Parts: sequence; structure tokens; C-alpha cells
Amino acid sequence: MILPCLALGFACVAGGTASQNGKNAKSAANTSVTKGTVDACALLTSSEIEAIQGERVEETKPTVRPGGGLFTSQCVFRTPTLSKSVSVSLTASDPAHPGMLTARQLWEKQFHSLELESDEESAAEKNGKKVEPERESGKPRAVSGLGEEAYWVASPVASALYVLKGEMFLRVSVGSAGQESERMEKSKALARIALKRIRPVQ
Repeated sequence: MILPCLALGFACVAGGTASQNGKNAKSAANTSVTKGTVDACALLTSSEIEAIQGERVEETKPTVRPGGGLFTSQCVFRTPTLSKSVSVSLTASDPAHPGMLTARQLWEKQFHSLELESDEESAAEKNGKKVEPERESGKPRAVSGLGEEAYWVASPVASALYVLKGEMFLRVSVGSAGQESERMEKSKALARIALKRIRPVQ
């Protein structure tokens, strides 16, 4: 659900190039995400990304994935250096087609069930059992000062910041360039901008 997106987030960056020109991202982001609309491409402007990543946005690639009572709007802001591209997605409940889980409930299931697993791992370590490094590498780390809750998830494939706001959650990934700490800070800076443009879906 959420965590597998890490492996796929930047696969789409290297994918097809039949997408909108970067200037469309700038004009789209001049308006906030409005009532009844989820549009990840409207959360950031080309100039905002360039200020943080140091490269202009050449094109944007929007996708929407509805299903199961949820829909996710994703936007890849592609820069000349692929490893500096930015991927942003916004997942929300679909009020017109409610499912078994709301976006908030999915968040709870993904991140707070992992906290329970972490407690079990700690107990296992105390009993002399080793925790597999592969699981540790993808363990969410809490991030303060963003939304209601935020987590940073790193893996060998990609890293991403997840932020909960009301009945929606945001995912920001800034590619593989630089150290992890640098990528985290850039993701946080972009998330702060994007959160200001998120509006409730009713």
C-alpha cells in the first residue's frame, strides 16, 4: 500500500516523457487544491522546486489512481538531472465511493501497526534474537513539526516523507542525489509548502 510506493516512486521518473511541460506545473500551482479536488501537481511550483533542487522543472507527469474508496493523485516534477526530480502524491478518501478504509485509517494501519511490530522486534532483541537488517533499513522514523504526524522512510531504492493532514496524507520524495539527511531536509521544505495548499475534500 504505502511502503511499496517507495520502490515505485522514481521508476516513473525514468519512464515515458509524454507529459506536460514544466510551465504547466507553475500555472497549476497558482491555485490551491480546492474543495472536491485532489491535484498533486497544484501543490508545488516549478520555481519552488528549482529553489530547493537547483534545477528547473522540464516537465510534469500527473497520474491518478482511484480504487478501494481512496484516490491518489501523483505528480512527478522531472528535472534535467533525473536524480534531482521530485515526486509528490496526495492520498484522500473518496466521499463518492466510500470503501472499507478511509485514508486516515490506512495511515493508522500502515504506520501504527509498524510501531507494534517495532515493539515486538525490541522484545526479540532482548531475548537474543537478531532483527533482519533489510527490515531495519525501511523502518519509519517519526518527524516532528509537520502536519498531525509525519514519518521518514528510507530504503536502498528510494526515500520518502509521509505527512498526515486530516483525512489526507502527503508523500514527498526528492530522488537519490545527496546524503539521506540532505534529502530529508529538502523533502521537509517541500512538504511545508505543499501542506499550505491542501484543502479538505468534501
